[in-house]
Amino acid sequence: MNNQIHTLALECKKYSDSNIKLIVSQNQHPFAIGANREYENLLMQLCDRLANTKISSISTTLKGHVRDYDRSTYKHQIAIDAIVDIILDETQPYLNDKKFFISHASADKLIIEAFCEKILKLGCGFQQKDIFCTLDHTSIRTGDDFRTEIVNNMKKCDYVLCFISDNYKKSEVCQNEMGAAWVLEDKRFCPFKFPNVCFTELGFIAKVKQTADITDKAKLDEFYVELCLRYNLQQDWINFNKQKEDFVEVVNKCLFNK
Repeated sequence: MNNQIHTLALECKKYSDSNIKLIVSQNQHPFAIGANREYENLLMQLCDRLANTKISSISTTLKGHVRDYDRSTYKHQIAIDAIVDIILDETQPYLNDKKFFISHASADKLIIEAFCEKILKLGCGFQQKDIFCTLDHTSIRTGDDFRTEIVNNMKKCDYVLCFISDNYKKSEVCQNEMGAAWVLEDKRFCPFKFPNVCFTELGFIAKVKQTADITDKAKLDEFYVELCLRYNLQQDWINFNKQKEDFVEVVNKCLFNK
């Protein structure tokens, strides 16, 4: 919810910066130009989002300024800008600091490392700091409760990527991670199955979620396009196709060419 509030507050700020001008006239009567119904709707949506949050009290104040905006546009615009800045500051700590949470079985290490390296890093251009994966020994510090760290990082990500293998299905931790992913808001839950796992073996998840085979190149292409659009990445199909082919080759070698 805090991510949604921050995003909406950012839209309000961008709209104000781009479309509203604060002017002091020659006779020293300040006024604002540029506000319209679209801006008012954004602000009222922001007020609604603030309900049941620790800064919900600011919603009433913001609504008052929106309601009386036409009476003294300059004064209320100054107040609205200040309130939106407060909301941005208050919600900033809750922004996702990881883009991807990798839910996997440790026995599938080679394939998971290849996905992170070939698809996410080399193929898309993400960095290690964007990925939470317990295969990275720096992801959990010595002495930390790994269960707490897993939950916290899952809450702070954009994507939960579950890599379903025979090993994954046998892991209680993996099953718990998948269950937790269902109840979290604002997460893109993407299940990828290993090619040696049949769709009919996925049970409930196959009925409610579109599950992709990790060697399905068309699905990997769709995933790449989605990430490029979401994170405003420059598409480089020559590079991505090479990394994709390398990844699929790693999977096939690990599973079928032992």
